[in-house]
Amino acid sequence: MRKWSIMLTAVTAAAVVLSGCGNSNNNGGGNAASNSSGNNAAATTGNGGDTNAAATDNSGSKDTGEVVTIRTSISDGELSKDQIAEFEKEHPNIKIEIETLDATKLAAELATGDAPDVIRLSGVFDLPNYVIKGIALDLTDRVNTSSIFKSDDLLPITNVYRFDGKTVGTGPIYGMPKDWSNDYAIFYNKKAFDAAGVQVPDPTKPLTWPEVFDLAKKLTIKDGDKVKQYGLAANEWGKTEPNFNNLLQYLLSAGVDINAADSGSVNFDNQAVKDYINMWVQGIKDNVGPNSVNNDQTSGGDLFFKDQAAMLIDGYWYSGAIRSNESAKTHLSDYGMLPTPIAPNGTRVAPTGGATGAIINKDSKHPDEAWTFFEWFFGGKPADDRAKTGWGLPIFKSKMDLLPNETDFDKQVNAVLQDELNYTSQYLQVNPYLAGGGWSIFDKYVQPLYFGKSNVDDAIKGMTKDANVAIDEAKAAAGQ
Repeated sequence: MRKWSIMLTAVTAAAVVLSGCGNSNNNGGGNAASNSSGNNAAATTGNGGDTNAAATDNSGSKDTGEVVTIRTSISDGELSKDQIAEFEKEHPNIKIEIETLDATKLAAELATGDAPDVIRLSGVFDLPNYVIKGIALDLTDRVNTSSIFKSDDLLPITNVYRFDGKTVGTGPIYGMPKDWSNDYAIFYNKKAFDAAGVQVPDPTKPLTWPEVFDLAKKLTIKDGDKVKQYGLAANEWGKTEPNFNNLLQYLLSAGVDINAADSGSVNFDNQAVKDYINMWVQGIKDNVGPNSVNNDQTSGGDLFFKDQAAMLIDGYWYSGAIRSNESAKTHLSDYGMLPTPIAPNGTRVAPTGGATGAIINKDSKHPDEAWTFFEWFFGGKPADDRAKTGWGLPIFKSKMDLLPNETDFDKQVNAVLQDELNYTSQYLQVNPYLAGGGWSIFDKYVQPLYFGKSNVDDAIKGMTKDANVAIDEAKAAAGQ
């Protein structure tokens, strides 16, 4: 889910970068980004391959009578005490310990080889960097011989945890998503549409992004200079401003890749990038949502549920937020989902913005027991429990029927979803050497545009320069 992936990126960006300062003598370079001696397969070959993978026992934990503790950074909001107790009852030789991490702590643990056995991360933005740094264990053999992860039952989204050193979606398997969403779809509030006298768009036809902004302008209601209702909230927590993740969805639809073929550089100097920035900056000028200029600190989600924002950019997972909201659940039929918008003259894509999941730490002292937990959490009863809540989409075809489908709201959302699923197999083109993808660099140069303190051409030059410096530093740290 995108909300968690964005929050997580702030942690992992710092952690993975700082882990490059770790000791290079760590059992084969499992987390030594600066190791250029050849011990770190991921850093030197770019494929992150674990040469011992074929010799690993894929059957799960070995019952030697020893009780081992598996540490994980999966949060207690995703893994309950009851679930842990259930797992430990079924596997008396394994104890599960949740470790709450911030950026500093995770960085220190990665640098010293003492990070959790199962590390939570974003498949889209974090996985490639973890592979390049040699932190992620190659799970290919385990997945291929698993009785849980059957290839004909896995949805294409699981390929976001494949990385061959250059391209996401191909190569070895390093992890799994716990759930995911078409994160750039749009939810609407019919009461807000009615207040503006605007018809809800046809949910069978995706809008273009310029059409979204035209619609947002019509849906914005003002009383003099005061905004009574916004047309668009960028997401449940943030401001209606351009952001790097949304840019990547726009570029994917436009057929534009700002990365060099070898990912060794990026170039933001592209008309599609300029069009995207100009469109969103104009949205700020039109005051269609809370932004840095009007300094409205109200979250998009609060505005949406107070009938003060007509549209909100979020994926299927947000249907869970709507179902559980005390004020919304009494009139669910006033809400619905629209397809992911496309770039002008672009192709239809509905990618995930996060695919939050986990990897197994290559330095884990108990990889078999970690795999037993991993397989259970991502494919066992917890996966069923997650699907039934509707807070995200399962990774198994066989579990799609577990999604809520009782109310008219559920049926409307699911109808749009079924169509969206045809366009979810492409992934945001994230540069693997830019920890966090480049969000902070993008923000640094676009924010002055809101206040007329820069221009688009200068912003493009600045972000291209800074991004390429960061890429060069990351490649040097990885011995490339």
